[in-house]
Amino acid sequence: MAPLLWILNLVSWILSVYMFVCVIRIIITWFPGARDSKFAGYLKTICDPYLNIFRKIRFLHIANLDLTPIIALGILALVSNLLNSVVANGAFRLGAILASFVQFIWSIASSVITFFNIIIALRLIANALHKDYSSGIWSQLDKIIYPVQKRVLALFKNKTFSYKAQLGITLAACIIVQIAGSWLMGSIALLLTKLPF
Repeated sequence: MAPLLWILNLVSWILSVYMFVCVIRIIITWFPGARDSKFAGYLKTICDPYLNIFRKIRFLHIANLDLTPIIALGILALVSNLLNSVVANGAFRLGAILASFVQFIWSIASSVITFFNIIIALRLIANALHKDYSSGIWSQLDKIIYPVQKRVLALFKNKTFSYKAQLGITLAACIIVQIAGSWLMGSIALLLTKLPF
């Protein structure tokens, strides 16, 4: 392997390890007790300078949710994939770069859709178990779900559905979009990798 390709391979590996460390840092923030540990402090020092760049992007903050880590991790994955493509092909190829970019965009969109699917499924389960709708967590989930639910239900003009049916229809629509999107973006990426340049 040429020295430049070896360096690119090493950088790609370092980016993959750094991405894994950032994932651990993000997961630790979900647990209040773990947030204050010494280990979390080390991870904060390593990861937060990079993650904070994306936290400034306001439109990625929906209700009390911060979706900026998805973009931050997606960019690390994109760069790592591009470097891997160069190492595999021995050169920069426009088709491979475009395919990586398409996969990057879909990866972010798919992550957001998966997140919504989980939230909608949790809300549907809570509704089936007759959980208190006015409690804090459920009203927060409703605020997150509402914009997606409103767009999906707009397809059914002048139809009235129970809240449980609204959640079920929204979840089904999100799953269909995710499956169709995965197939479409995978096909586009495959075509792009076959470009001769």
